[in-house]
Amino acid sequence: MSSKINIWSIVTGHINTLNDASSGKVSVVDYFTFYGIPLAIAFLLSFLGIKVTTDANSLLVNFGAIFTALLLSVLVLVYDQGEKLRDVSADSKRHNVELKKKLLEQLYFNICYAIVASVALVFFCLIYTFLPGDALKISIRNLIIGIDLKLYFFSPLIMMVVMNLLLTILMVVKRMHTLLTIKI
Repeated sequence: MSSKINIWSIVTGHINTLNDASSGKVSVVDYFTFYGIPLAIAFLLSFLGIKVTTDANSLLVNFGAIFTALLLSVLVLVYDQGEKLRDVSADSKRHNVELKKKLLEQLYFNICYAIVASVALVFFCLIYTFLPGDALKISIRNLIIGIDLKLYFFSPLIMMVVMNLLLTILMVVKRMHTLLTIKI
């Protein structure tokens, strides 16, 4: 994959922010909150036969596109805050400066991850639009298997991305609030 579109460092950077702030160790609760719960809910909805409707799909494309633009604006704010911290003298021994720098770095990864998730959401919704409405039939040696890709693959995938994106946006809002209320 071209290094210009390789997003792996963004994804791993975001995942590394899901650690306990006090100890720096992996937070199982955070991983479960951001990945386990969305995955479980997505599979539950699929098991119940609930799939994304055409109207919901259209709404999710708009949601993803709008949030991509908004998150890019927030990324500019984070960059601006980082530049302001660089202006603080290097020999300043204020604890809050280091805390803000760490928080800004984590915010950077979280916002970039949310942008990637928003773009992925739009992409998955576009693929969903072009899939056939009924089950895809595959014939293997006189055995016909019907697989509803919308119900069993793309709807759960879309729902998981939506829930993960919403949780990540909540985390970004919380961290932005913390960042902007800490006094240097």
